[in-house]
Amino acid sequence: MAVYPHGTSPCGTFPRGTFTPLTADTAATLAAFLAAHADPETRRMAAEPGAAERLVIRNTRTQDPVRDEFWHLDGRLRAVLTSIRTRRPDGRGLVNLVIWCPADDPEALTACLDQALTREGNKSEGAACDTRYTPLPGRTEPRALLRARGFRERAGRVRYRRDPAPLRAREVPHADRALARGYATRLITLAEAEACADLFDRVAHIHNRCFGARGDGAGLTGRVIRAALSPPGSGLILASRNDDLAAYLLFTAGHDGLLGSECACLRRHWGSGAADLVCREMITHAWTHGRQAITAWADASNAASRRMLERAGLQLTDSFNHWVRPQTQP
Repeated sequence: MAVYPHGTSPCGTFPRGTFTPLTADTAATLAAFLAAHADPETRRMAAEPGAAERLVIRNTRTQDPVRDEFWHLDGRLRAVLTSIRTRRPDGRGLVNLVIWCPADDPEALTACLDQALTREGNKSEGAACDTRYTPLPGRTEPRALLRARGFRERAGRVRYRRDPAPLRAREVPHADRALARGYATRLITLAEAEACADLFDRVAHIHNRCFGARGDGAGLTGRVIRAALSPPGSGLILASRNDDLAAYLLFTAGHDGLLGSECACLRRHWGSGAADLVCREMITHAWTHGRQAITAWADASNAASRRMLERAGLQLTDSFNHWVRPQTQP
């Protein structure tokens, strides 16, 4: 039996709905729900062609899959629960929860969360597993609800933005160092994806080595990287030397410019300037393809990623905290 902090328990009086996992037949329903009720970036991505297929891919990958479940109450779809299970380097488990529901339906949020916590508390695992709840950007955080359920506020993610502009002096200062050492960049778009299929697993390896060590999941596959190029305006920037992949940056079209992922660079290439080089390529691409702004996210505790974004001229605009509920096994 799981033990929760401060004597709290997820069991309470709440409507009990039904969780139904996503399938290929229901993926379009999820895409439509997200397009109606998610944050602006997620709404845009959910409305793009191929969104349903990408949702199926993330739910069926073998490592650290994203699990999307419909939550129905009295036969009506009220919320969607997204959960991601990972294992931290210290061996503790972590389940990340996001609940998508209409902004004017707080009962759905409370009931879906309580039922999810009850289900987690009834699971028996070999090691302790914490629960992390991530509020939706742009929504009022349900602080009282989360504190009552034993969650504690923790630093989460930060958002950076670079207004439309060409490359400025002193931005990405180490890119020239990479060029002098023989590094080069390559931009891959959807039109080139089939010819580059062998590269995607190597790119996924970079992600898994960089972010898996932080306990942020290590389940990306080449198939997932390939699918990320499907939305119009997406691209994959690679930095390599003598065919040795060093760093990558994946971007897609956001609702007000380009949306970039965290830049990932293998440890053996740290200090080479490869990360600056891929960021410089993205700045140039954003300016020459529509004078676009750049938005990027980083983990608040990932100092290296944050310094990289700041060297690229991005400015901190927002921060979003996580809520963590420690759970121990007796």
